[in-house]
Amino acid sequence: MRTALRASIATAVLAGALLAPIAGTAYAATTTAPAAAAVAATVPDRYAGTPVLIGTGVVAVLRNKSEGPEAWIRAVSDDWKPGDGYTGRVLATLDVEHLKASVNGLELELVGKDSAHPSLSVAKGGTTKSYPLPQAATAPTAPADCVSKVKQVNLGAGLQADLTMSPKGPKVVMHGADPADTWTRTLTRTNPKGSSDYLSRINNPSSAKPVFEWKTQGGNDVPSGFADFPALPKGCTLDYQVTEETPAPKPEPSTAKPVTATDVSAQTAGQTTVVPQGAVAAGAEIASEDTDNTTTLAAGAGAGLLAVFAVLGATVLRRRRSHN
Repeated sequence: MRTALRASIATAVLAGALLAPIAGTAYAATTTAPAAAAVAATVPDRYAGTPVLIGTGVVAVLRNKSEGPEAWIRAVSDDWKPGDGYTGRVLATLDVEHLKASVNGLELELVGKDSAHPSLSVAKGGTTKSYPLPQAATAPTAPADCVSKVKQVNLGAGLQADLTMSPKGPKVVMHGADPADTWTRTLTRTNPKGSSDYLSRINNPSSAKPVFEWKTQGGNDVPSGFADFPALPKGCTLDYQVTEETPAPKPEPSTAKPVTATDVSAQTAGQTTVVPQGAVAAGAEIASEDTDNTTTLAAGAGAGLLAVFAVLGATVLRRRRSHN
């Protein structure tokens, strides 16, 4: 009995020794095979994408991540099929700066680089196929409320102004400092001027840095007040084209002095006055005595002409007599 029991134990021990290597090998195969598959499927994120077979031994790895739309053209085995590795030799890379390439008789083009749905166009032998790129990750959306924080400015004379900035541009709401005061006035980019009773306006309303200017009390000698507008919230943009406006130059005051009667007398002092003789002089004397200058000058001029003609006639008559 004991002999038979010992024989059974020995047989079991021997069987265990013989089966141990086989079991170990089988366990090792089951544990290492998944690890090997995992290593083969691991691709660095910078090169990961959607591989598509575009020609014999050529795949395009399509990407659309933070770098923008890309198509990495790589060499693979001739019997490549989906699910196989695709990190072979790089034949060409198409991106936003390199939109076209020629590889192994294939004419490649990255289409719609700025659109929401870019694609890779592959042409060969008159046939063109299009392969859409993966959908880009959703870009962060602008805040629902793109109105800046309120900047409150004390204008004096019991008035305040609330300055805000939005995609539509600068905005000013002037109101009484007393809550019981219901008076308000609003200035905007398209309506930048305020009341005619006092100065209030938005300078350069369409510029990148508009400025609110006001003057609610005092005369022309009182300086204006100025206040910058708050910045737009992060992620917000203006809905209009930014333009810088240059105010028109103010005309400089003239330095010339008005000429008065006294100045005329002073300017003519020291000049020699030639007084005509004869009938012309008589006309001049009449002009100095007559109160109607127009009539006097006409009379003087007529008399002067008659005297001239008389002198000429006498000269001609004397010459004729001398020749005779």
